[in-house]
Amino acid sequence: MKLDKIDKVILRNLQQNGRMKNVNLASKVGISAPPCLRRLRFMEQKGIITGYHASVDMECLGYTVKALCVVSVSSQASEDVDAFIDSITAVENVVKCLSTAGSEFFILEIVAKSLSEYERTLNLYLQSSNIIVEIKSFIIAREHKNKHGWPI
Repeated sequence: MKLDKIDKVILRNLQQNGRMKNVNLASKVGISAPPCLRRLRFMEQKGIITGYHASVDMECLGYTVKALCVVSVSSQASEDVDAFIDSITAVENVVKCLSTAGSEFFILEIVAKSLSEYERTLNLYLQSSNIIVEIKSFIIAREHKNKHGWPI
């Protein structure tokens, strides 16, 4: 689907503030509220806007550890990969799971309330998997950029 300039301005504003009222959004975009709402609903129906979320400070929830894990697996057989993905998506502390193209690697983002909880997560859910060959962990010391949304 082709987005025009107005659609892009709507998306840019919503990425900065997903709770913006339609009348305020329309004003920023430079159109009246009814056509702005129609465009917004259309982008929701077409799956361009996939949801609205609150950004929550992980430390306020007690999570003090964030890590990236590069997981190398021994099998690319679909049933093995599906079983691995199913087991990982069930782990609450794994907040992101990415598979890489053309290789047998997964990249996981894991949060924990302590280093010991992080180690328990690795031991219970990752190191017990029969297709994992190697796990490389990278504890995040500091985030220098954490942009929400996409360049428009």
